[in-house]
Amino acid sequence: MENLTRSMLLRSSSMRWFVNSCIYVHSEAFQDLPRITCPLKIQKKIQYARDKKLKESFLLNQQKKRRGPLIISCKRRQYNFYQGEVFNEFDTHKLVSCGWKTNKRLGDYFTILPYSNNPSISESSCSFQELGINEKLCEGLRQLGITSPTEIQQYAIPRLLRGSNAICTAETGSGKTLAYLLPAIEWIIRQKLYFKSNEGDESGYNNMNNPNTVIITPSRELTEQVMSVAESLKPYADFDPFLLGNSRKHNQTPMDMLISTPGSLMKQLKSKQISCLNLQHMIIDESDTLFDDSFISDIQKILQMFHVQVVENEDNNGLLGGTQIVLVSATMPDGVETILGDLMPLDAVAKISTQGLHRLQPHVKQKFVRINTQSKGQKLVEIVKSNIDKNEPTLIFVNNNKTCYYLDKMLNDNGISCLKLNGEMSSKERIGVFRKFKDGFLNVLVATDIASRGLDTVNVQHVINYDFPTFISDYIHRVGRVGRVGSTEGQVTSFVTHKWDVELVWKIEIAARKMRKLQDVNANIKMKLSELDTAKNDVFELNII
Repeated sequence: MENLTRSMLLRSSSMRWFVNSCIYVHSEAFQDLPRITCPLKIQKKIQYARDKKLKESFLLNQQKKRRGPLIISCKRRQYNFYQGEVFNEFDTHKLVSCGWKTNKRLGDYFTILPYSNNPSISESSCSFQELGINEKLCEGLRQLGITSPTEIQQYAIPRLLRGSNAICTAETGSGKTLAYLLPAIEWIIRQKLYFKSNEGDESGYNNMNNPNTVIITPSRELTEQVMSVAESLKPYADFDPFLLGNSRKHNQTPMDMLISTPGSLMKQLKSKQISCLNLQHMIIDESDTLFDDSFISDIQKILQMFHVQVVENEDNNGLLGGTQIVLVSATMPDGVETILGDLMPLDAVAKISTQGLHRLQPHVKQKFVRINTQSKGQKLVEIVKSNIDKNEPTLIFVNNNKTCYYLDKMLNDNGISCLKLNGEMSSKERIGVFRKFKDGFLNVLVATDIASRGLDTVNVQHVINYDFPTFISDYIHRVGRVGRVGSTEGQVTSFVTHKWDVELVWKIEIAARKMRKLQDVNANIKMKLSELDTAKNDVFELNII
């Protein structure tokens, strides 16, 4: 046993000596070999990349834990925004569009996703008859497929039926036309009944070139649209709507309701072809446009000709003591009240508005793409061809007439048939263009902002801002061509090209992240436009493919 133990100890000592010898030989062999090291600069870059990846991973994991739906989807996912998050508007570095003024962000994009239903559709079960509209007219509305009033119609109709002067503002596509047309028709019917009950017939009521109601709109296309809606209601009510054109014969025409642009109306008033003796209601549609420098002189002259109704008509006898003034628009700049103050007491004006006023449409997908001038044309052709394949009517907005003509030619050269609409075209050229587009004769329309105000584009499924709008109000109106009451889902794609475009995108993105109203919603005043054009040196781009 003793010999065995001694043998094991000797064997163990030999093994230790052998291992130590190997380690010594190994270290001696590699002692003089060169060492490969990583430069400090590269080490920092590697560490920065690792930290950035870990940070992005952490942010994405945090976002996944949140319960709210995704509101803003970004190409760079770390800028995604979810409902319920708190955003500090003063920390501009958290905006995905923060660095868009440099060309480094070309190709970047973000999308404001739909997160709610159309705010114009009221959840209450109120009926038009409960608002004061007669049964025959209500039946006509049902025949036309209109069964319940929208939010703005519920607010506006009762006030206008009381004879209130009013500023009526609501989001685009909310049914504002019917909100003022139905009370106007009711007043005409009441006035006729008043004369019939007092005179035994309607002989005391004279509507020959002597309207009870005048509706003023900024464009020929919008007057035609309002006239079309009025004519659709004519079989269900005793009234005569009349559309005033640029040239009208001097014969006597029955007109309970006159629909016109400011220029055409001024010509007829100056020539005394139209009488204002019977006028009780004046409605100024798209009033934010009509109160800018392009129309304001004509509007002021027209308003000064009429006596404004100050006290609400509580007797409901069919007659007012003067002329009721109603301003209607989807946006209302601050300066309008100053202008109105010279014409009527502001305390006599009812302000009627909805919760969705000056807010981003929560049910419309809105995409913003940072793109350079050279790529815009090719990108536009790709999107439009895709829309044509899907049979989606597309409305393309530009900022000036030259670009409108250019895109019309460029699209046709690329095999895309389209229509064009701008203010430089003659009345003869413009007549029927919008109707052809609405009726589906062609599914692509290139237009200036003349097509952004008031036109009922329920067929449009995609709006493309080829030129980014100059003012927030223009953006609101353009987006309002999709997602209207009675329309299918729509989307908006905006090309962001210039540095001055980015500042407007910031305001829109902040409003989306803060879930608040858009700031600085002012009309496109002519003087401001000229100043801006001077600053930009009147640059016109030819985006050759």
